[in-house]
Amino acid sequence: MTGYTLEMRQHFTPLQNRFDLFRVDGAAPQQLAYSEQKRMTMREHITFWTDKAKQDVVFTVGARNVMEIAGTYDVLAGNGHNLATISKDFNSSLLRSTYVVTLPNGVQFKGQERGVVKAILRRVSSYGFDFPWPFPIHFDYLGVDGAPLVVIQRQRQLRDVYTVTVHDDGLDWRVAAALAVAADAFMNR
Repeated sequence: MTGYTLEMRQHFTPLQNRFDLFRVDGAAPQQLAYSEQKRMTMREHITFWTDKAKQDVVFTVGARNVMEIAGTYDVLAGNGHNLATISKDFNSSLLRSTYVVTLPNGVQFKGQERGVVKAILRRVSSYGFDFPWPFPIHFDYLGVDGAPLVVIQRQRQLRDVYTVTVHDDGLDWRVAAALAVAADAFMNR
C-alpha cells in the first residue's frame, strides 16, 4: 500500500481562483491539471484541464444544488464518469468541517478538519463577516480501517499551497485533488 504526494497551488486574482495541480513525489514536479474558478457563482463548479489551453478536461468538481446547508459535490472524470461524491456532514461540521467521501464501488471514508479549537475560532471570527481565515486548515481522511488515507496540509505561504499526501495509491489522484479543492475553495479559504 504505497502512496503518492500532490501539491495544489492557488493563484488569487480579483475575478477568479487559479489552481495548478502537481504530482511531487518524483524527481521533478509533474503538472497534472490546471483550473480557473469563477468567483461569485450561484453553484460551485470547478473544471480542471490538462493545461492552460483548456482543451482537454481531466475532471470536474461541482455542487449538486445552488444552496444547501450540507453541500454535496460530484467529482466527475473528463468523460463524465463518476469518480466520487463528497458530502458535508452537517452535524459533525458544527464543530469541525467534516466530509464523507463515497466512491462508485460504495466504499466510504470520512475526513475532518484538524484541531477543534482552531475550527471553533475560525467560525466565531467569521460570524457576520465574509473574509478568508488566514491560518492553515488541515484535514485528515481516514480509511475504512481507521488508518490515514489522505492528509491535506496548507503550507504557510503568501499564496495557498496545499500538500496532499495519499497513503494508498489505489485512490484516484483526481479524488484526492478534489478533497484539496474542498479544503480551499468550498470553505472560502
